This record gives sequence, structure tokens and C-alpha cells, in this order.
Amino acid sequence: MMASNVLRMLGFAFLLAVGGCAFDQDAASRVHLGPGSEYRPIPVIDDRSDISAVRSGSGLGDAAAPSTANQTVADGPVALRALLSRSEPDKLHPQRLLLRVDYSATAKAPVDRPRLSIALVIDRSGSMAEDRKLLYALAAARWVVDNMADTDMLSIVAFGDQAIVLSAAGRVVNKPFLFHRLDEISPQGSTNLSAGLLEGLAQVGGAGSTAQVKHVLLLTDGLANRGETNPTILRGIAERARVQGIGISTLGVGTQFNESLLADIAAAAGGRYTYVKTAEQIPSAFKDELHGLLQPVAQNVSVEVTLAGGAIGKVYGQLLDQPTRSYKLAVGDLRATESGFLLAELEPSGVGDGKSVQVDVRLVFDDPQAGGRVGRLARVRSPDDGSLSEDQGVTLVAAILDALERADAALRGLDAERYGQARVLFERLHERAREQAIRTRDQQLLNQAFVLKHFMGELAAAEREGLLHGHREARDKLAKESHYLRYLLTHHRPQL
Repeated sequence: MMASNVLRMLGFAFLLAVGGCAFDQDAASRVHLGPGSEYRPIPVIDDRSDISAVRSGSGLGDAAAPSTANQTVADGPVALRALLSRSEPDKLHPQRLLLRVDYSATAKAPVDRPRLSIALVIDRSGSMAEDRKLLYALAAARWVVDNMADTDMLSIVAFGDQAIVLSAAGRVVNKPFLFHRLDEISPQGSTNLSAGLLEGLAQVGGAGSTAQVKHVLLLTDGLANRGETNPTILRGIAERARVQGIGISTLGVGTQFNESLLADIAAAAGGRYTYVKTAEQIPSAFKDELHGLLQPVAQNVSVEVTLAGGAIGKVYGQLLDQPTRSYKLAVGDLRATESGFLLAELEPSGVGDGKSVQVDVRLVFDDPQAGGRVGRLARVRSPDDGSLSEDQGVTLVAAILDALERADAALRGLDAERYGQARVLFERLHERAREQAIRTRDQQLLNQAFVLKHFMGELAAAEREGLLHGHREARDKLAKESHYLRYLLTHHRPQL
């Protein structure tokens, strides 16, 4: 139980640390730590007179005062903000800068519910019998069927050694028949993930569909060991689906699946990857995904950063082979209330004497309500004399991310020394973040400080009980959780 709480707390700490959370007086007073957990109160900044300024650091959705190092573009369904800050002093990199790019859905969910075409692609391999995973998956599928309209299209595909079409794509007009077909699924065979994926895409992409949202929901608990298993080829399949206007969301349950593969497939197709820790959480994961599909605000969203006068040395949550002058983040579809951000370290080629860094941030998306492709540009520039100031909100978030990455590495490697160093760092960061949040009335940062404090307590309790040196299954769960946290670093999610 404690190990589970540690994973939930680590996950929630990352969720708060890596994205702009919209302030809500009621939501901000509680933290949901996962299924079965109680809400815990968070200190709340009571004065609402400047709520807009704390919604995402300093108000992503509001017009910013003109500034060469800070620009907000807030017209349209998606707001964009770019902010340059000097990083904290570093002897090895004294001139490093930080760039934070926020994007946030400002439009409400569509008034008219979009027509859906969904393929449920369910793993029926023998391992799905364990822990009643298949039973929970079928319960989730029944919920999806029950909540679709008769104008929607649905297909049901099961895969083991091969893919089986239980119900071809058609309007949801005979739900008892669909329930009956789901009852016929039993666990057997291996995991031919590619066959299930390809069949699901064929069903959704078939002729005659007038759906506004076309999506494949794929759930598996194991490694792809039949059919096409090459990750590059599977990613290519997902990329082609996206070009055809079909999204893919993947859900991995348990500890035996390939989390990198599922995350890559989802990212390539503009969907979501969800790590489902236990079988009992499968229905809620399906519900969240279906609910999100009904609220598209922007589709095919991408953020591209281009730098003049330096190079991008690091993008938090991403691996860069070498410094680069441009970086593109494929965000996918953005739903109502969702937001996220990109945080990067910049390496200037020179400062002072008329030299500066200029960054162009381009946000591109398709507007499903107005129609057509939309582009936004935010341009920020450091002062020519090198006098860029430090934004403590940005540098603190960077420090928190660094600390969480160190803790994650320590937990994965069962490295007691590195874990101890991370705990000391957490203690310092917690106090700094709390003081800064209160001084600047930044509710988001206060939330981060609060969760960081609880995370420290959970880790200490786990250490006392010896859970950081558990058996293989516990280590596998940690590996899945660690990967999921890194995935969340660069992917959007609902604002709290």
C-alpha cells in the first residue's frame, strides 16, 4: 500500500510541476492522490483579486504587458505564452537561459457534441486472465457502448494470436447485440498488437464515416510478440493514421507491456498514453478518454521553437542527441480545460556587446469549430546588454524538475546515496518554493510546494519500511511509473 502511495505521490508531484494549472478556488483546496485515496487540503491564496495572474505562473490566458522577454498571444481557442529567464547561477554554464512556453485551451467544450467513430481494440491474450484484467476491460467497453449515441460509429476488435472483428464499424443502434459480442471474448493466445492496431484503424478509416472525431482505443497488458514488433514500423503506422485524421490512444495495464512503444504510438497519432496501474482502474481510464474525445478544442497541435544567437541544450523530459537551433513538439489534440508547457535550457552563443538571443515560438493547430489551420507566433528576445533578469517562478520549476528526475533515477537504480541527496534537495526546494509562492501570490507554485512536502514524507515512510528495495514486480512498477512521469513532462493534461 505504501509503495502504491509513493508512486501516486511521485506522479502527482510531476503533474503539478510540469504544467500550468488553472486556478480554481474549490479544486485548489484539495489534491486527489489516486483511486481510493482521500482528498487532502492545500493552503489556498484567499485574495481573488489577481487570480488571473496566478493561473499559469503569470496568467497564460491574459494579455501580458509588452516585453522583449515575455510575450502572450491569447486570441483564439488556444493561448500561447513565451518567457525568457536567466537560469540560476552555475559555474559550468554561467550564461544559460531558460525558456518556458505555455499553451492552454481557452475555448470551452463544443456546444454541439461531435460525432464519434471509435474502435475498441482489446488485448485478449492469456495473460489478461490474471488479476481479472479482461473482466475489467470488458466492463469498461460496456460503459463505452452504453454512453455512445446512435449517431456514433463503433467497432470492436479483440487480438491474441490474431485479430478478430467482433463487431464491424456501424452506428450504435443495437446495444444488446454489442454487449453480447463482448461477452464472447475469452482470454487466450499471444499478443499480436500490430494485427489489432491495423484492424482497428481499418474499421475507423472505412468509407462512409462522417464522424468528426475518429479514434482507436487500444488496451494491452503485454509485449508485442506476434506479427509486426518493430517499434519504428509501428510508429510509422501511427504517423500515417494521424495524416488520415485518425487518433490512437493506448492504455497499458500491469507491469509486462512495453511502455515506450505504447507512448510512441500514441504520440505519433496525436492521442494519449495512459499507464493503468491496476486492473480496477481500467474502467475509469476508458471513461476519462471517452470524455476527453467529446471536448476537442484544437487538433493536430504543434509547438516549434527556433533560436537565433544560440542553441537549445536541453528540453526537459526529452532526449536531445546534441544542441539544436530548433525543436518541434507534437502536442496532438488539445481538449477543453487542458494545458501544458515546454521548458528548455538555452545556450547563448554570446552576450553583451550587442549580442542577444531571439526565440520564435510557433503554435500551429486545426480549429474544429471555425475550420481551417491556425498559426500563432510569439517572439521573445534577451536584452542586448545581457541584463536579462531571473524569473524565480521559472527557475524554481526547473529546479523541482531536476530534483524529481534525480529522485526517479535513485528509485530506479535503488541508489541509497543518490536518494539521500535528492531528499536534501527536496527539503531546500520546498521551503524556497513555498516562500516564493506566498510572496508572489502564486497558487500554482504553492500547490507544487505542498505536494513536494507530502512527497518527501511518503518517500521517508517508504524508506523506513524498506519498500525502496522491493522484489522484481515492485521494481517493474517503479519503472513503468517513472516512464509515465517522463511522458507527462511533455504532454498536456486537464488543468486542476
